[in-house]
Amino acid sequence: MDTIIGLGKAGCAIAEKFSQYPQYNIYKIDSEGLDKKEPNCYLLKREESPEKYETQIPSLKTFFKSVTDDILFVVSGSGIISGASLRALQQLSDKNINVLYIKPDLKFLGKINIAQERLVRNVLQEYARSGVIERIYLVDNKIVEEILGEIPIVGYYDKLNDLIVSIIHMINVYNHQAPIHETSFISHDTTRISTVGIVDIQDGEEKLFFLLDNVCEKSYYYAINSETLETDGKLLRKLTDGINKNISEEVSAGFQVHSTSYKDNYGYVIANTNQAGN
Repeated sequence: MDTIIGLGKAGCAIAEKFSQYPQYNIYKIDSEGLDKKEPNCYLLKREESPEKYETQIPSLKTFFKSVTDDILFVVSGSGIISGASLRALQQLSDKNINVLYIKPDLKFLGKINIAQERLVRNVLQEYARSGVIERIYLVDNKIVEEILGEIPIVGYYDKLNDLIVSIIHMINVYNHQAPIHETSFISHDTTRISTVGIVDIQDGEEKLFFLLDNVCEKSYYYAINSETLETDGKLLRKLTDGINKNISEEVSAGFQVHSTSYKDNYGYVIANTNQAGN
């Protein structure tokens, strides 16, 4: 992916986080909080309902004219502006689209927002299952908060978004780099509903960012210090033992190892399913 399109407050905030990396082109769409003079920002007319956002969204063809073929579309379903998601995606139908969907904490949403969140999330998952979009990555903010631990109120969403964006970015980087070691693994065409997570290199503990039903595939990415790769004779066994702790006979898995200059070692995972997540 080389183009990030954020829709709504949460989507735009995450898209902005990606702007720290030079390889991405950032586009933001919202009905408030954007400067119309800022490049690649589109200010929609503010509407009173998700239905009006869906029916009243104008043509974005001119706005999208320089968008490249490989897109990550970022949205949270809690805001009523998410009603514009499907129409916006239809105007990008000739592109290769992945969706990053952020699920908010539903306990603090009104009934209309809860209904909208479920509708958008379910429809986008069906888009993925049917191949209208390439893949949907589901992330639950409540789970990300639990992984991070204690987070101050000031900068709360910044902390969550920093972790989400850093992992998506690193996986994208490693998908465009040749690993120094890998196992042969090809994801099945029907497993288009996914989440990401982190893996502890030492004990293999895995923390996924969304509770998926019936995970059937996992892809692991290990970023290992170059000196460790040259000297640790037990590393490969440690990595494979860690993977085996997290999969069953029904789950196929592959992994790749990348050499880094970082002092610390990192592990990331993508989990796939063909069933809708709740």
